[in-house]
Amino acid sequence: MPLAQARLKAPIKVLVMQSPVTIDPGRLQKVLAPDIKPELSVSEEPISQGVKHAQEYALAEMESALTKQTNFVVVAPPKAEQKFVSKIQRHDFATAISQEEADRIQTTTGADALLRFDITDYGLTPKSWRKGYITFEVTTTLAIAGVIAYTGSAVAKAAAGAYLAQETVEETAEAYAGFWGLDVVCRPVRIEAELIGLNPVTIVWKTSDTGLSDIKLSRLTRKVGSDEQDRQLNQATDDAVKDIVTALSGALKDVRPEHTQHEFP
Repeated sequence: MPLAQARLKAPIKVLVMQSPVTIDPGRLQKVLAPDIKPELSVSEEPISQGVKHAQEYALAEMESALTKQTNFVVVAPPKAEQKFVSKIQRHDFATAISQEEADRIQTTTGADALLRFDITDYGLTPKSWRKGYITFEVTTTLAIAGVIAYTGSAVAKAAAGAYLAQETVEETAEAYAGFWGLDVVCRPVRIEAELIGLNPVTIVWKTSDTGLSDIKLSRLTRKVGSDEQDRQLNQATDDAVKDIVTALSGALKDVRPEHTQHEFP
């Protein structure tokens, strides 16, 4: 449903809420604890600390980005409602908000809508990029393929499979042997988000975006330290959040809902 048909008028009072991270612990460990051999659960450090930072950072950036838009006013629940809000936040992203919950949110916060989001991939290329034909859109240029002509190294050949540019790229999953290169160079972070109108409770807009960090091809041939990787993850999160908020703001002027959907989330 386009925002224009959702009884929402700018500026929209919005409550921002983040769903729990449900990424497979093994994938998280590859990023947050790659040197630890035994398999860890999400509750164990350093995974738990890494997830905590990822969520807190993404939430702060999402709220900050929205406050810079004239179309939105970010609201916060009163202290007396924190327990109730925390209960809803424990729902996974696929769990629908009930009308009763929506009514209570609107009554206690004055919100017109709930912007709910979750992190689906953190520091590794999204799983969906590895299935069937791959079509994705990015805003950062990564010309790893050019390294082949320069070095001809095996590392470069692997990384070339992850070539990204400011254009649509379509290949089979088998052709992408170099996702490792993209992981190391740009540490992708994927976030999906939806705007839920509260009266009545309806998903009126949704999108997803995969953010990338800055590009340093030297990361392919050296060990990337934890501090640098942390900066990459933050930058990739910033990139995804910025694109999502920009798309949401633009959706207020767009009557075609498909324009708020990325072809390759």
